[in-house]
Amino acid sequence: MYRLSSLAGADGRVLGRQRVRLLRIYLGATTFLYLYGVVFTIFPVRTDIAYANPVGGIVAIVLGVAALTYLAVRPERLMPATLAAIAATPVVMAFHVTITAEYVCLIGPMFLAMYLRAFHPPRQAWLLIASLTMACLVAVGAAPAPHVGVITFLIMVVAIVGAAESFGLLMRAMFTAACTDPLTGLLNRAGWEIGTADVVARCRSGSATVSVVALDIDGLKAINDTYGHLAGDRHITECARQWRRAAPRGAVLARLGGDEFAACIAGADDGTVAEFVREIEVRTPGVSVGTASRPCRAAGVADLYAEADAAMYRGRGRPVRDDAEPR
Repeated sequence: MYRLSSLAGADGRVLGRQRVRLLRIYLGATTFLYLYGVVFTIFPVRTDIAYANPVGGIVAIVLGVAALTYLAVRPERLMPATLAAIAATPVVMAFHVTITAEYVCLIGPMFLAMYLRAFHPPRQAWLLIASLTMACLVAVGAAPAPHVGVITFLIMVVAIVGAAESFGLLMRAMFTAACTDPLTGLLNRAGWEIGTADVVARCRSGSATVSVVALDIDGLKAINDTYGHLAGDRHITECARQWRRAAPRGAVLARLGGDEFAACIAGADDGTVAEFVREIEVRTPGVSVGTASRPCRAAGVADLYAEADAAMYRGRGRPVRDDAEPR
């Protein structure tokens, strides 16, 4: 069954703007600091200390300004700006003349690693974090600043990777809690929106299909009225447990509210979907089911759910009006 692993599955409607905003804040803050450092290197206020070559800071400023300009024009494409952010700080570090300056400059890569871990798919995030870490190590090794051998490089690796993973664990825990139904442990509506967008995006090519299964527990109100809401909760939990066992690998299974559930199965054949429906009917007989399928290229999960929901009501023998509106 599908599990949320990062904020990467959250599309622009959910966290896209915040993702762009965070990258802009990082680029703006670091570019300002680089500018501050360059100005006081070219126009020093003290003459009794050694200043680094300002070339690295100038290059970093150019990268930061270019990335911010690109984000202003193409905010939907973050990778070029992200790569510029990854390159900027190591360039500055390559010209430092003191190890203290290197350690202070390490704060930037630590924050950037947190951002990468939170907002990119796990494999892509670690590839970018590894590139950032390696660039920092190479820069420190090439810099004129004296360092304490292996321990300096070890500190940098632990700082960047540790910041990324600790923050990543925290974000995943908070994100999972926000997208999980506390009663059943399934995804809630927010998790459904994010999870379905993610799985559909993965199968946009070929002849693969996306299927949505609408599920509704029959007679739940009667159980609540007769035996109490705790009995109703136990019935909901047991149904969810059985569906989780029967769900195909990678299926998005969610509780949308009350007695309404849904499953989204992407890239599977009709036989897999049919087997899942049969398992539902065998394991939880008092459940109404409706299905709808479309090719991945033309799949809209909201439309598919509406079709599956209508099919479920028709299966109950109830007419469905297309122009019906809530009152």
